[in-house]
Amino acid sequence: MDKLPTLGRIIGQVVGPTYAVYAPLIAGNASKIELTKRETFKYGAHPRQELDIYQPSATTNPAHDTSPRPLLVFLHGGGFANGDKVNEARPLFYKNLGHFFADGAGLETICMNYRLITHGAKFPSGAEDLETALKWIAERYQGQQRDVYLFGNSAGGIHVAHWLLEPAFHDFRRKIIAGCGGVKLSGVIVVGALFDFKSSSPVLRQNLAAYLGDDLDSAAPVESLTRCAETGEFSSGPWPRLLIGDCALDPQDILKSTPEFIERLRAAGSVEVDYLNIKGHNHISPPLALGSDIAAEEEWGHEVVSWIRK
Repeated sequence: MDKLPTLGRIIGQVVGPTYAVYAPLIAGNASKIELTKRETFKYGAHPRQELDIYQPSATTNPAHDTSPRPLLVFLHGGGFANGDKVNEARPLFYKNLGHFFADGAGLETICMNYRLITHGAKFPSGAEDLETALKWIAERYQGQQRDVYLFGNSAGGIHVAHWLLEPAFHDFRRKIIAGCGGVKLSGVIVVGALFDFKSSSPVLRQNLAAYLGDDLDSAAPVESLTRCAETGEFSSGPWPRLLIGDCALDPQDILKSTPEFIERLRAAGSVEVDYLNIKGHNHISPPLALGSDIAAEEEWGHEVVSWIRK
């Protein structure tokens, strides 16, 4: 973590060096990470519609503890163009996240893939994939009284925000918030997402348009929030708790859009919104740090778990 400030804040420039910082830290715990039980399932027909389920070990959840475990559903980042539930070049990454939340916190952890630009993904396909996965999850765990927590990081966080706020997803959203066969959406976590694109650089706007289209400002999560508010949904029924976070070394446009988005959420209605600033980390590092067994690196993960458990 001490090396991160010298890398800067520009996402494209910090990706490789950040992975280089964390690869040896995670490699030291490879055997523990690989011991966490992981199973892969198809949640839809497209080759990218797969997810991994990480199960807590018997020592994490003793036999006498029969209470239903919460489900944490994680969507990776990657700028809509890259990313996988297991990093292809460095296969310990994201397994480390599943290990941390499953064996470290007792959460049944689901890491899902979604279609990327290379698969023809266009807004709102990421949210469509998320809804397809949630319907699969609701069917798999039907009758088990499971609390579901969505967790989107970076581009994955934008997909989560789109699904949570776009009127097109209203019907199933209301079902799973209320409790769908015992499976209930109880919380939503978004970290490192850009909620408003108007202050972004021309280069970033061009990259965003590849997924969001030429009218990308209309596709920004802050505009999804406006559309949701106009339907009256914020005041017409219950909402899950929200945890919105950014990192100390995130780009300035993310640091600007996060508090503005939170303010808009709180003004929209009776939505419980908490804020998490992840100290010492940059845009890429938080998921990479989990499973390192280094307290300062993993502090943010424990804060997320405490928020889920409260």
